[in-house]
Amino acid sequence: MRNPVTTAGKVYLFVLVMTSAAVAQSRLQSGPAPAVAGPAYDVSVGYSYLSMPIGSAGRASMNGLDFSGNVALGPRWGVTLDSSYSRTSNVLSTPHQGYALTFLTGPVFSVVRHGNTRVFLRGLGGAGLIDGGVPVTDTSYFHGWLFRPAYAVGAGFEHPVSERLGVRVVADYLRTTFYDATGAAQGQGNLRITVSAVFRLKERRHRYSQLR
Repeated sequence: MRNPVTTAGKVYLFVLVMTSAAVAQSRLQSGPAPAVAGPAYDVSVGYSYLSMPIGSAGRASMNGLDFSGNVALGPRWGVTLDSSYSRTSNVLSTPHQGYALTFLTGPVFSVVRHGNTRVFLRGLGGAGLIDGGVPVTDTSYFHGWLFRPAYAVGAGFEHPVSERLGVRVVADYLRTTFYDATGAAQGQGNLRITVSAVFRLKERRHRYSQLR
């Protein structure tokens, strides 16, 4: 059986390589801006907080990183690819660490937009890998990991800091699956809050360059 953490690391490495290539390509472009611009796109990285219920034992607080790539297909609609990793050194006072790793994608709709400032809604679907421990009694617990489909629905706010840099805050209801105290798989209703720095690699609007 493949180690899920190793597989996730390979996916993260692939995403980082593709992002680096996109940044390098945007820097190498020169000459007049095209008359018709394609979709705009950006990448973001930031802090993620996750409040995750564990069966009927309570909620575990996790902290980690979030990475996403976004493509604006029009003034209102876009698509995002989001991945987050949050962890805690112990789950509900058990000696076992816990983490949540998600890979999600889906549409984004801008409800209010003024320049690069916007309020948006999003619905994402994909998969989640949960590793944790579940207290059984005061002196015993069991632990394990579970890889299952996951989804998230939420809203966010984005505001520019400069021409290429912005700040994005998102709150999601994240649905994942993990074991309860009986060992049965059970759905989890998580709260996830993300604060990210946004790097705009390409804008939809371009100014025409004048040839002399």
